[in-house]
Amino acid sequence: MTANSYSFLPWLRSGLTTRIGTAPTTATRAAIPVRLRLTGEALGGGTLVRDIERTVQLYGPGDVVGVDQRAISRVEPRAGTTNVEPNFLAHIEFSDEDFPWRYSPAAPDAATGRLLPWLALVVLTSGAGQGGADAEFTDSPQGSGPLPVITVRDPAATLPPPEQLGAWAHVHVNGSLDEPVASDDTAGALALLGEVLRTDADSACSRVICPRRLRPDTAYHAFLVPAFETGRLAGLGFDPTGSPGALYSSWGPHYTGRAAEGQLPYYHRWSFTTGSTGDFEFLVRLLRPGRPDPRVGLRDLDVHRSPGLGLPGIVTPAALGGVLRLGGALRVPADPDDPDAFDEAENWDNWHGAPPPAPAYPHPFQQALAALINLADDYQRQVPSGDPIITPPLYGRWHALTSRLLTGEDGTPIPSPANRNWVHRLNLDPRFRVAANLGAQVVQARQEELMAAAWAQVGDVLAANARIRAAQLAREVGHVLQTKHLEPPGGAGLAALAAAPPSGRSLALTAPAPAPL
Repeated sequence: MTANSYSFLPWLRSGLTTRIGTAPTTATRAAIPVRLRLTGEALGGGTLVRDIERTVQLYGPGDVVGVDQRAISRVEPRAGTTNVEPNFLAHIEFSDEDFPWRYSPAAPDAATGRLLPWLALVVLTSGAGQGGADAEFTDSPQGSGPLPVITVRDPAATLPPPEQLGAWAHVHVNGSLDEPVASDDTAGALALLGEVLRTDADSACSRVICPRRLRPDTAYHAFLVPAFETGRLAGLGFDPTGSPGALYSSWGPHYTGRAAEGQLPYYHRWSFTTGSTGDFEFLVRLLRPGRPDPRVGLRDLDVHRSPGLGLPGIVTPAALGGVLRLGGALRVPADPDDPDAFDEAENWDNWHGAPPPAPAYPHPFQQALAALINLADDYQRQVPSGDPIITPPLYGRWHALTSRLLTGEDGTPIPSPANRNWVHRLNLDPRFRVAANLGAQVVQARQEELMAAAWAQVGDVLAANARIRAAQLAREVGHVLQTKHLEPPGGAGLAALAAAPPSGRSLALTAPAPAPL
C-alpha cells in the first residue's frame, strides 16, 4: 500500500449480505436463497442425498434497537466545539468498514454503483444563538420504544433526500491500493482491501456524512438515525411489519396509517456550534482583486556599461536599450498590448525580429565572460607570467562536472547543443548569475549547519563501507583456509579435488571432535 494518499470505496458488504441481488418489494426484510445438501443412510441400505433450497430472511434495520457506542470511532466536529468552520460537513466514522451497509435490505444500484446505507446522519438547529429563531426539532418524551426520540418540524426542508443517502457514505482507506482497479471490478477492489486489512486493520474505516451546508454562528445537534421505516418503527417501539416495505424511507412520502409522523429515534447524538471567521473560505472572501503594477516581479538590470575585468557592456540588440529584466517567481500576466515584451527580454542573447538582427549565439558579452571564467582552468595548466586574475565563479561546476564554458581544453568551440545547456545559461546570463550569487550567499551564511548535515550522512556511509570491508576480509580468509587445509596438494584446485576419490579427509577436518571416552 502506497502512503501519503487515500482510497475510497462506495460501499462494502460481507457475509451473507453479499448475496442480496434483488430488492424486496412488500417484505420487511431482505431474503436470499440458500441451498443445503443432506446426506444420510437409507433404511434399505445405501446413501441418500437430497438438495433442499429455502429462502432465508436476513436481519434488517427493524431488528436493530441500538448501536454500541464502541462501534463509533470518531465524530466530526467534536462534541462541544464552539467555533466549527461553517463550510465543513458533519460526519461520523465507524471502525468496522461494512457497518453502514451491514443491515441494509437494499440491493446495489447498477446505474450508480451505490448502495443505500441503513443509517443516516442528520444535523438540525437547536434554536440557540439564532436570535430566538425556532429550533428545527424538539425532544419528544420517550414512550415504550427502546430509543430516545426527536420530532422534526419540517422533514422535507431539513432532512437529506432519502434516495441520495448512498452518495453520502463510503469506505475510507489510508493509502492507495497497490494495483489499479476498474470502477466495475468489485471483486478486485475487495481483494486488495482484504490484503490491506490483514496487514493493518486500523488503516480503514467507514464514514457517513450529512450533506447539509451549515450556517455561521449557529448551534446544531447531530443525530445518527435509521434510514429505513422498519428501523424507525422498531426504535419507536412499534411493529416493524407495519411498514409498507423494507425499502421505505424513515422520512419518505406519507402513507396511510403512518405511525408517529415526523418522529425520529436516534442511536447517537452530539452537539456543536459554528463560528463566523477563521476558515479558508472566509479568508479567501476577504481578498479583493486589484490591477498589479507592471513592475511587480521585475527589476531593471543596467548592462550597457562594462562591469569591469575587461568585459564589454551589452549594447546589442539596440531595442534592449542596455537594460535586462531581472525576473523572479512572481510574474504579472502578459499585457494584451505587449504580450511578447517579457519573452523578448528573455531571449536577449539570440534576438529574433528586431532589426538589425543580433549576432548568433553566443553573444559577444557571453564569449568574453566565458573566456574570463575559463582563466581559472587555464591557471591549472600554466602559471601566468604576471599577476593572476581572480575570476568569477563557475556556478554548478561540480554538479555538471564542468570546468570550462563554450570551449574545450584545447580551445576548440563546444558545438551546440552542449554549449546551450543549463550550466552555460546559468553562468553566461547576467540575470541568472544574480540569482546564483544569492544562493551562494545563503550557503555561506549557513555553511556550518549544512556541513554538519553532510557529515552526518557521511558517517552512515562510512559505517556501511566498514561492514562491506569486514565481509570482504571474511571471504578472503575463507579462501586462504580452504586452499591451505582442504584442497589437495599440488595446487590443482577444485577440479583436482572433484576428480580425486573421496577420502573423507575434508569431512574429518571439519567434523566436530568426538566426546572423550
